[in-house]
Amino acid sequence: MTTTKTDSIQRELDKGNPNTLPDCWRQVKPGHMLAPIKATFVGLTAAAAVDITTAASKAAAPIVGIALDTGENLPPILNVRTLRVTAVGTGALGPRVPTDADGTAGAPGANGPGIALLSDDGKTLTFEGTVTGFILEYSPLPYTDLQTEFSNQG
Repeated sequence: MTTTKTDSIQRELDKGNPNTLPDCWRQVKPGHMLAPIKATFVGLTAAAAVDITTAASKAAAPIVGIALDTGENLPPILNVRTLRVTAVGTGALGPRVPTDADGTAGAPGANGPGIALLSDDGKTLTFEGTVTGFILEYSPLPYTDLQTEFSNQG
């Protein structure tokens, strides 16, 4: 029995084949990934968990660093550069550092910044209490997951 290994976008990018690189880049959208994004969320409904990839989040945030098409929402987070809560319901104001989704959220204190949880899919930030505004600077995930099967259909 012969098995064939399916090429992922990541494997195809690693090959560096000039004939397939343009198709890979179109699927990944490196232009979305290379510039940091800054979103200033204001006037949110008080919530402890905020999905930044929704239309409601996009509507509540002046966005700098990415040109989104009509109907396109913010991409998920690859890594957080800065995160600061600016308006609260029951949370606390101040800076946050991210941890994984299994961590524990905490408010900032005299010993340093608070902690916000970042979901595994990069879409949701969870704070220790409800927030109604925050400023997020981040680098986004690729538009298409790199483990997706490669298709040169663009």
